[in-house]
Amino acid sequence: MHALIGIGRRRSPFGTLLLYTVFIAGIAFAGDSPGATERYVLSYSPCGPFVIHHPKRLSRMVEHVSTLLCEAVGEIASDLGLEAIDSITVFLAPDGESYQRLHRAHIPEWGAAFSSTGTQTLGINTEAVLRSPRPMRMVIRHELSHLLLAQRIEGIHCPLWFMEGLAMIHSHEWDFRDQWGLMSAAWKKQLPYLDDLVERFPREQDEAVLAYRLSYTAVERLVSERPDVLITLTAFIRELESFDRAFLVTFGETTDEFDIRLHEAIMAKYRTSGTLIQTMPYWLLLTCLFLLTFLIKRYRGRQKLETWEAEETEGPKGTAPGAFN
Repeated sequence: MHALIGIGRRRSPFGTLLLYTVFIAGIAFAGDSPGATERYVLSYSPCGPFVIHHPKRLSRMVEHVSTLLCEAVGEIASDLGLEAIDSITVFLAPDGESYQRLHRAHIPEWGAAFSSTGTQTLGINTEAVLRSPRPMRMVIRHELSHLLLAQRIEGIHCPLWFMEGLAMIHSHEWDFRDQWGLMSAAWKKQLPYLDDLVERFPREQDEAVLAYRLSYTAVERLVSERPDVLITLTAFIRELESFDRAFLVTFGETTDEFDIRLHEAIMAKYRTSGTLIQTMPYWLLLTCLFLLTFLIKRYRGRQKLETWEAEETEGPKGTAPGAFN
């Protein structure tokens, strides 16, 4: 999975500059640590807003990452209604140790990338991504969604479930395992509420994965009902300086009301199917036993039929066909 340094109020220019300077200094002067002597160089993406810091030996990786960034930025910005894109700094760390120095242990160790919305910085542990089943394209699109959302709403605070669910939609991360996991959680009545996922996700990986799945389901439900709703919602967030007020104006219900409605809808949807899935091993066993019994009976029946046909062809024992006593 991934991690995020959450969106907060827009920082002052001085605060942003200070944070960025400290961040860069952490890379430039990390030579005292083992394995930290590798120098970073700068590359620039052909599509404009990205400045990429990387070791020289990752030059080919830079070309790949730059291509993915340029492919995604226009689509995501358009989806959010963002017309002008501010500069984004990208750091490609060659290994876990370098990556840990980038984010200063603010995110879980199992994360392969992070985005700092205050400094508009994206950090990637290239070694972890290459080992992960999540491709680089998916990782980049996810973190880029966070950064462009922050630019669109000018740093106004949003609930974590909304940011992560939106990023999963932009990165196309949903698959059968997620569907199965959400169904299983609903059947076991382990489904959390969105209200529990406003400020932070659980630290335990299994619980965090469930939080991501619920977040995706929530945002997917919102955008599926009205395709262009993100442009409207993010505009209201920026103008009203409040996610909750913008949500009410956009959807005509509070976030608490949506939370309850979503929870009930998921439970109703998966209650029957979840029960079926959970009892599938028993039904599968019964089906196999029934099929085995049927095949055995069919085999024995065929043997009997062949025996009867042979006996009719040969006539009574000791009598040739067509002979009469």
